[in-house]
Amino acid sequence: MLIQKLFLAFFGLSGGVVVGSSFAAIVTLLDIVPRLSQLANSTHKISLYEKVITVSVVTVSLLYFLNITLNINKIILLAIGLVMGIFIGLLAAALAEVLNVIPVLVRRFSIINHLYYVLMSMAFGKIIGSLVQWLVLINYD
Repeated sequence: MLIQKLFLAFFGLSGGVVVGSSFAAIVTLLDIVPRLSQLANSTHKISLYEKVITVSVVTVSLLYFLNITLNINKIILLAIGLVMGIFIGLLAAALAEVLNVIPVLVRRFSIINHLYYVLMSMAFGKIIGSLVQWLVLINYD
């Protein structure tokens, strides 16, 4: 029984290391932090941004795995969800940019004159899909 628990702990830890390393590699490869700091005119704070991301990921992982619940005000929870959604959206946009998805779509479908509508429909589709998931599909019992 002890050997089985040790194997499970080892494989769980190994999986976590792989996922965490992959996340760090993608964020580094896509240059998300330097690009955002350029947009915000705060390139001198890149180190702080990286530390905040690391501490946030570790904190949320620990809260999840230790099954700790926090009683947070709904307004603060809304702000946290908004910031997390913005980060995921930026990550998806950066990945699409690196893979040159949008230029390929524009050339394949000859939609250069309608690019604004394509981008807006992608953004609104993501927003509506997220709202449906959180407001309709999740059961809040």
